[in-house]
Amino acid sequence: MKKTFLTFFPLVLTLCLLVTSCTEYNAGYSFVAESNGITYQYEVITSRMNYVRISPVSDSQSVTGEVTIPATVNHEGTRFVVSQIKENAFRNYTLITAITLPPSISSIENSAFKNCTSLTSINTPQPLSIIGAYAFENCSNLEAFDFEASISSLGEGCFKGCSSLGTAVFPSSFTSIPNQAFLGCTSLTAIQLPATIMNIGNDAFGNCTNATVITFGSSIQTIGERAFENCSNVQSITITTPTPPTCYTTTFNGVPANIPVTVPMPHVADYQNATGWNHFTNFVGTY
Repeated sequence: MKKTFLTFFPLVLTLCLLVTSCTEYNAGYSFVAESNGITYQYEVITSRMNYVRISPVSDSQSVTGEVTIPATVNHEGTRFVVSQIKENAFRNYTLITAITLPPSISSIENSAFKNCTSLTSINTPQPLSIIGAYAFENCSNLEAFDFEASISSLGEGCFKGCSSLGTAVFPSSFTSIPNQAFLGCTSLTAIQLPATIMNIGNDAFGNCTNATVITFGSSIQTIGERAFENCSNVQSITITTPTPPTCYTTTFNGVPANIPVTVPMPHVADYQNATGWNHFTNFVGTY
């Protein structure tokens, strides 16, 4: 019996040490650590999962130039994976010029990069699926954003005031464009919506004054108030759905009324008589 106990005891001790080192951190637990000269706060997202959201605690004016977000962080012997950029994390960090996100990032929370007025570029890793409300509002120097990643959800006003954003080609994973999503994106030249888009929110593309082409997909059902207000340089609109999508009298305010609007041939009269669409005078039927 004594021999058996002596053999078994080291195994028990080893297991106890392993359990002790694998501390469970409850959701909301946070800690601070430095990476690349920036001090961040890390907050555990869910218990039993070593995923954290990140936000800097270094003074906003001390963080300049290109910033690389760490993919992992070690704390008290546990390795954590950075999967979210916390709400308001980099808000008003006006001296950041570029952001490199790690391949572990799945969401950018509300207002995370709001008012980063010097930001010109940010990568979009494949796990990234959610962009929160006003996440990039007033990032007036942001020139491009890859919507072809795995992004499936955009928040209200997410790119509002991004006046240097030149393109917005959406993937088939999108079903709606939220309110104010691209309001004031004055550098957009073409608005091309995939067949999966069913709804466009209020003010979604308002004041996109340099857009020249608008193309709707076949699934579009509703287009919100002022959705394209003051898109004064639009030269053509194309839509393939037979039933005129629900619009408002303000939907196309400021869009030239005499531009060609291409619609399915058998339904020209339907568009001519539909609220919002009757703003236009030059319908072109096509088969």
